[in-house]
Amino acid sequence: GDHRDLHYPLRRQRQMCIRDRIAWMLDYFGVDQIEISPVVSKDHQEATKTIIKQGLTADIVSHGRALKEDIDISLKCDAKWCAAYLGISDIHLKDKLRISRDEALERAVGTVEYAKSHGLKIRFTVEDGSRAEPEFLLTVCKAIEEAGVDRISLPDTVGILRPIGMYNFVKKVRSEITTPLDVHVHNDIGFALANAFSACDAGVDQIHTTIDGIGERTGIPALAEV
Repeated sequence: GDHRDLHYPLRRQRQMCIRDRIAWMLDYFGVDQIEISPVVSKDHQEATKTIIKQGLTADIVSHGRALKEDIDISLKCDAKWCAAYLGISDIHLKDKLRISRDEALERAVGTVEYAKSHGLKIRFTVEDGSRAEPEFLLTVCKAIEEAGVDRISLPDTVGILRPIGMYNFVKKVRSEITTPLDVHVHNDIGFALANAFSACDAGVDQIHTTIDGIGERTGIPALAEV
C-alpha cells in the first residue's frame, strides 16, 4: 500500500497531542470557555472527547448547528456545554437555509429545548444577527430565553458594523433580554477589536477570540490583543 497510510496514525496522534496542549495552555492562561466542533469530522469528535476528559477549569463548548443530530454528537462526547448557531437574517433564511422565519424560530426553540432536556448547558448564536430585522432578532432572543438558553451570542457575521452600530445592536437586545450575552465579531473592515469592546460597553460579558485572530476571511479578534 501507499507508504503514507503507515504515517497517518502518527500524524493523527501528533495532531491530537497539539490540540490537547493548546487547550491546556488556554486553560492555564485563564480563558473562560474553549470551543471545539466535534461535528466537523471523526478526528474533531475524538479530540473533543479527549479535551473534555482532561478536567480543565475552562468550560469545553461543543459547537454545532441548530440540529438535534449535532446535539446528539455533543452528548456522545460527554459535553456539559454545547453551542448551536442558526442564521436569522432574511438573507440567510432565503439564500442559505431556504426556510421561513417561523421555521427558523421553531428550529431555534426546539434545539434549545432538546439540549436542556438532555442536561446540557447551551449557548445559541443568532447568526448574521447584525443584518437581521431588529424585531425578528428580538423575537428569537426572547423565545430562546424562555426555552432556557444559558447564553446568547450576538454576531456581526460578515463584519459590516462600526463600533457605534455594534453598540446599538447589542444595546437593543440587552434592554429586553436578561440572559448573559457573548459577542462574535469579524475583522472584514478592521473593526473587530473595537467592535468587541463596544459590545462590552453595551452589555455583553464575553468576547470570542482565536489565537492570532485566525478565522474565516480576515478573522476575529486575536486573543493577545483582547
